[in-house]
Amino acid sequence: MARRPATRPSGLPMPVAAYMRMSTDMQQYSIHNQSTAIDSFAEQHGMDIVRVYRDEGRSGLTIEHRPGLTALMDDIGRGHACFEGVLVLDVSRWGRFQNVDEAAYYEFLCWRKGVKVFYVSELFENDGSPFSMIFKGLKRAMAAEYSRELSAKTSAGQRHLAGLGYRQGAMPGYGLRRLLVSAHGEARMVLGEGERKSLVTDRIILVPGPPEEVETVRWMFEQYLAGHRCTDIARMLNARGIRTHRGKPWVYATVKNVLDGEKYAGTNVFCRFKKRLAGPLMPNPESDWVRKEGAYEPLVSPETFRAVQTRRRALRVRVTNDELLAQVRKVWAREGRLSGPILDAESTLLSSHGIAYRFGGLTELYRQVGYIPKHNPRYGLIREFLTRWRLSLTGFASEMLEDRGAGVSRDGWRLQVDGAWTLSFTVLHGARAGGARHRQWFNHRRSEDTDIVVFARIIFGDPVPFDYFVLPKALFPTWPRGLYGRNGPLLESCRYPSLAILGDLARLFQREAPWSS
Repeated sequence: MARRPATRPSGLPMPVAAYMRMSTDMQQYSIHNQSTAIDSFAEQHGMDIVRVYRDEGRSGLTIEHRPGLTALMDDIGRGHACFEGVLVLDVSRWGRFQNVDEAAYYEFLCWRKGVKVFYVSELFENDGSPFSMIFKGLKRAMAAEYSRELSAKTSAGQRHLAGLGYRQGAMPGYGLRRLLVSAHGEARMVLGEGERKSLVTDRIILVPGPPEEVETVRWMFEQYLAGHRCTDIARMLNARGIRTHRGKPWVYATVKNVLDGEKYAGTNVFCRFKKRLAGPLMPNPESDWVRKEGAYEPLVSPETFRAVQTRRRALRVRVTNDELLAQVRKVWAREGRLSGPILDAESTLLSSHGIAYRFGGLTELYRQVGYIPKHNPRYGLIREFLTRWRLSLTGFASEMLEDRGAGVSRDGWRLQVDGAWTLSFTVLHGARAGGARHRQWFNHRRSEDTDIVVFARIIFGDPVPFDYFVLPKALFPTWPRGLYGRNGPLLESCRYPSLAILGDLARLFQREAPWSS
């Protein structure tokens, strides 16, 4: 049921909140300008701004990484709002969501809780009339199209500059530095970490870094050609006290990135991956890459780089999962146990990193070979705690649905309701470390293949779950392996404070069943 603020005494100003966002592509809409317009609107319409939410330098493509809008929606959704309206400069400040329905969804959440959204600089009144609905739809579509056009123009410009040999990425990588040059190619200065160019006409190229880093890069290529693997090289670097350009120990991935980096042979490569606006990062086919050979001074010769790539391709001969499992069993029989370092020590095996990627984690690998590792006692207590809660939630849901007139049958962890749909529970364990925004809840067991899976988030030792994510298989073809303090809008729309939603779902299915008519 919609929660509306209590009736306000006559004559008192309406309490409202202000939301302001400034993105890097809309500097003319500064926070100060937005604040001035919103304050003026509030004064003219008898409103009192009691809360301000800000997102400075934030993209409007998604709600992720927008703490201001996220906090606003949390306060409204949890019933903590002390205001009756939200003042926003215009439709685009609310967001340039590529799916225009997403902007409408967040506004609907406000309306459902009795909080009205006011667009202070728009020519229409947001009164729910057909005109305002049509106009808002057009404005949302225009905002989304602006982002698409800007993205296309930016991408075309970057591809052109990359083809001329100019660096488009940020971090140069170990052994390299970014050199700022003028439009005429004159060297200006070496940029440090986090530093950017100040003139639009300036360009960036890569140059060799400190001599000791350059020698280390060449040594890494030599060691690989001598027969050592990425994990071996990482171990030797760490033993010598050498750290990556980020000051961290070397691992398989960081060594691999150096050996596969064409920039070390002087070639500028751009567009290996694509990210369309707020979409996921996806690999591009090699035919779409932009390459410029001889763009930089090489740290290793092109012949050395090609020799390393030839050896790497030879080691990438596809091994089936069954063959890999058989090799792991032989290692287990010989060593008496399994671990990441033991697997890395086998020259005929993939690295533990590669094996974990193939099977979705070493735990799943151990399960398939039949190996039961010895964990610390707390791990066993946590799994027992999660199992008890899974049993409790499954039993509670079964009784609750039966009390509400549904027919429930149970098969293991699966509940079949009215013979029409199936339900199961997965309990996620979260660590106490870190703030609420960065906390993660992990799925330690495989979820059931049911129509609906309820993910209950809990921390070991707590008396009740934190909340529940009721996920239908129709929307989630693959179940998430974990959840975060802040999730995407689709996941957050499925979050509930209790299991009462299951009773509502049962009634809905009963109404739509053929026999109900």
